This record gives sequence, structure tokens and C-alpha cells, in this order.
Amino acid sequence: MARWKHIRRKLRRPFETGGFLLIKSLIPLLPRGAVVGLARFAGRIALFFPLREKRIGLKNLDAVFGATKTDAEKRRILASSLATFAQTMLDVFWFSGNPEARIKKYVEFEASPLKDSFFEDKAVICITAHMGSWEIMGQAAALLGADMASIAATVKNQVVDRILIEQRERTGQTIIPQKGALKTLIARFRKKGKAAFVLDQNTEVEDGGIVVDFLGLPMPVSPAPAALAYRTGTEIMLGFCLPEQGGRYRIRVTQSIVPPPFDKERGMDEIVHGLTQQIQDGISAEIRAHPEYWLWSYKHWRRSEGQTYPANYPVY
Repeated sequence: MARWKHIRRKLRRPFETGGFLLIKSLIPLLPRGAVVGLARFAGRIALFFPLREKRIGLKNLDAVFGATKTDAEKRRILASSLATFAQTMLDVFWFSGNPEARIKKYVEFEASPLKDSFFEDKAVICITAHMGSWEIMGQAAALLGADMASIAATVKNQVVDRILIEQRERTGQTIIPQKGALKTLIARFRKKGKAAFVLDQNTEVEDGGIVVDFLGLPMPVSPAPAALAYRTGTEIMLGFCLPEQGGRYRIRVTQSIVPPPFDKERGMDEIVHGLTQQIQDGISAEIRAHPEYWLWSYKHWRRSEGQTYPANYPVY
């Protein structure tokens, strides 16, 4: 069975690569309005089909909002969420065509003291979520002069993975593979570099996750950014890139978390858990403020055998 799966994957790979290259060639040729319109259409039409993403999204919305939002409101949020995700994926390709000019025209950092602090010559652990266009943030920050790196999972298709890395690095950003990133990150922070993490995904306890409150529900997440911040004394900043009218994006730096000084005599677990909870509280606040831009159609909450969960915990 494993051998047959390997063979199928190998046979499928040329078609995956060809499709990817075709989309990469065509999407940058579209006018901005066409990309936005196509994404909005995809979000609206998706609600008329029995898609897995629709089912998961509505279960998540029910779990978080319950009776505080009507079914019609939840469907509108989900349609916008799916449209935002579609636009984010299309923009991976659209912004690859003349990225410097397009980012300068369509992406803006909101002016604030936190934004000014972010661009100072210092190490920063940058935290965001699957909200709006998380893909464009690192590229925009690097284009404005930040020594920026993003942590990314490796795509199995090596050709696609290489092209994606090239696209993400075109404005000066560095892509660090998720596997084995620890030493690279520590060295980067010592040189006053910055690195970004997307931190709203479920990381099972057996894979190193720790359970915190996320949108009012228990969820295991990675403690790695908090542990790195504490061990290296690196400031944590939360930021989000939300869509606006006309296909534009606005990046907001919303919060700064300064870890306590590292103390070998104190246990790390409690401090790291507290920092991780602060991060999740900041992400949760942004999602509640702008639920229409967050990725609801992902299995964020997963049950483990032998554990007790609240009545509104989703069952997928």
C-alpha cells in the first residue's frame, strides 16, 4: 500500500508542477480588480456546495459564537473568510509579478509607535495568524528595510517548494525551513534579526504543544516562540495584515510583549505557558474584532482520547 501511494504521488507530481507553473504565469497578468472579484465570487459560491471547508467553518463559528450570532451572520462571516483565503492564495502569485511596485502600491503599514518600534534595529519575534494575508507581511516588511525571516513548512513537491521560496524572498525576506530552525533562529536574534511565526494552529501535545485558552476553548499550540523569547530576551510583537477596499492591505502592529529576564533558577514551563497565553489572547482579540478575515475552515480544535471538553467544543 505504501509503495502504491509513493508511485501515485510520483505520477501526479508533473501535473501538480505544470498546474502550478500555469497559474503562476497567468495570475500576475490579471488586473487587481479581477483578482479581488474572483476571490469574492469563490467565497460566495462555496456556500452553495457541501464542501468540507464549509462544514468545518460553521462548526467552528457555532463553537465560538454560539447564539450570540445568527445563522445568517455566521454564513456571511464564513463567506468572507473563504473569499479572504482565496484572495490570499491568489496573491501569492499576483504579487510575484513586479512585487516591489505592487507591494508599494497596495500594502501599507499603519502608522503607530509600535510600528516605529518594530522597524528599529533590534531582534523581534513576530507573531501573526491565518488572518487576512499573512503571506504578504514578511515581504512588505523586508521591502521597507527590516531584516525579516519567516518560518515555513517545506512543500513536498521540490520544484514548487523552490519557486515559492524564490517568490517569498524576492523583496529581501529570508525563508527558514520549519524543521531544524532552532539554531538558525537563535543566531538570527543574536544579530538583531527578526523572524515571523503563524501561531493559530493546533499542535498536538505529543508533538510538543501546550494547552492554552484560544477563543474561549482549550487548544494545544506550539510554545516555541515564547520559549525562544524567554531564553534569548527577544521582544514579541503581534501584527496582522487585513484587506481593505480596492484590493489593498493594511498591516497593523497591535501588541508588544516583553519577556521577563531569563533566570536559570526559575522553572521555564510556567513562564513559557504565561507568554504563550498572552500571545493567544492577542490573536483571539483580533479574530473577535475581525472574524470575517480569519480562516475558520481549518480543524483548529481536535479532541484527544481520555480528555474532557466543554459542551460547545466542536466535533468534526
